[in-house]
Amino acid sequence: MKSRLLPYAVLLSAALPLQAQNPPKGFEKVDQEIVISTLQAAMKYDVRSFSVKPNAKVKLTFKNPDDLPHNLIICTPGKSKGGDKGKEVIDAVLKLGEKGVEQNWEPRGHPRILHSSGMVQPKKETVIWFRAPKKEGNYPYICTFPGHFELMNGMMAVSKRANPVTNLTYKFYHGSWTALPDFSKLEPKKTGTLASGLFELGPRDRGDGFGFVFTGEIECPKDGVYTFETASDDGSRLYIDDKVVVNNDGVHAHKGAQGKAKLKAGKRKIEVHYFEGGGEESLYVGWSGPGFKKQSLSKGASAGGGGGPSGMLIAAEEGEAAIYRNFIADAGPRAIGVGYSEGINLTFDANNMRFAQIWQGDFMDGARHWNGRGQGFQPPAGEAVIKLPAGTAFATLESATSAWPKAETRTTELRFRGYQLDKQQHPTFRYERGDVSIEDTPAPVTGEESSHLKRALRLSSKAAPGNLYFRAASGNIAAEGGGFLVNDELIITITGGKAGIQNGELRVPIEFKNGTAQLGIIYQWAE
Repeated sequence: MKSRLLPYAVLLSAALPLQAQNPPKGFEKVDQEIVISTLQAAMKYDVRSFSVKPNAKVKLTFKNPDDLPHNLIICTPGKSKGGDKGKEVIDAVLKLGEKGVEQNWEPRGHPRILHSSGMVQPKKETVIWFRAPKKEGNYPYICTFPGHFELMNGMMAVSKRANPVTNLTYKFYHGSWTALPDFSKLEPKKTGTLASGLFELGPRDRGDGFGFVFTGEIECPKDGVYTFETASDDGSRLYIDDKVVVNNDGVHAHKGAQGKAKLKAGKRKIEVHYFEGGGEESLYVGWSGPGFKKQSLSKGASAGGGGGPSGMLIAAEEGEAAIYRNFIADAGPRAIGVGYSEGINLTFDANNMRFAQIWQGDFMDGARHWNGRGQGFQPPAGEAVIKLPAGTAFATLESATSAWPKAETRTTELRFRGYQLDKQQHPTFRYERGDVSIEDTPAPVTGEESSHLKRALRLSSKAAPGNLYFRAASGNIAAEGGGFLVNDELIITITGGKAGIQNGELRVPIEFKNGTAQLGIIYQWAE
């Protein structure tokens, strides 16, 4: 999808000093800042790949310390989905002929050009302010000065999983090992770039007897102690600035290991070695640090045990939801997973009529069950997983202070009546408790700063009970603003009922009026 080019004030002159390049209206606060420089006398960009989130506000500073003029043009993926690295634009440059010099070697108006720095003269720099495309994919960026393209190209990945790893490359090897080999003495079968910045096993060409060396740079936002983690089947090892931080070597099922490193703010070299002997294969990489909680840096596998096969990510079509019915970890054998294209996900437990968990990012990895049943419960593929209380979400209580009924494997108090999909494949779950019929409709909400989940509960009954309660959360709960902070990770806001904290639980008494009641619930991840 082509992004609308910003007005002339957005792309500021390279001749202006950096401090004079003030942001245009609406860009006083950006979501991401990228700095790309040319390498002097090398005809290369120092950043060969980076990722941004869809529709993010981006400030891209392009510096040219070289002795030759260079530009940076961001292209659409095109028919090749970015595979041509933007060569279609270069072909158009060659057709300019004598007009090339007049147009600074840029085929203006070309349908694949999203944003351009213009030709930046030696020792100068410029800033491009832009909104990232809404459509996920690989967007090449290139220098169109004659003869530069073959070396001066890179890839901007637009992904809901945008992360701080740039210049991520891989080397893929064949071999049979019981421990990580010295890969420097081996010849790779193939090499490549992972523009998404996510560690993954997708480029493999076989199921057993292989290894990877991943190398990239990770941006540390501030000085402090950082925790790194790998979970793998079989062995893995993580290096920061060529020093071992996590050692998870050996032949084993999916298991995790952690290590800490005290790092200065700025870019650090990150390298991950991995090998697979036989059987199932998986790799998870994650980190946490000053000011942020654990963040996944990988695609497919999870940090917890039982990661199982990976590489078959289930994703919704744009504007729609994907449904996954199977054995899902922490949601039971009758789980229904819902993954929205906006990067918000949930599981519904049809044994107890409850939301079992919500999370962000990738939805589910279907490899475990699509490669044969009987391989256990599949965990979420994304990050920021928040588990909600086990047991039924609705119960009748003698009083507001009564204990909530103990969780059962499958409740006999409620009956599941299926779900209905709308035109966007968004579900409404239907279930009953005695004479009370309940419609439960979740929906994603996207915002400028973050996305969250809303939920509409509609109850109806001819003989409405007077002591029915809804339990929204449990744990360490405190009132905050107009909502409730749960376990320092989730903010819940409830309308349609008077929510209160009782016995470490967030409860809402259901008040019927003319045989109906409604609750509105908003789930927001705490910063």
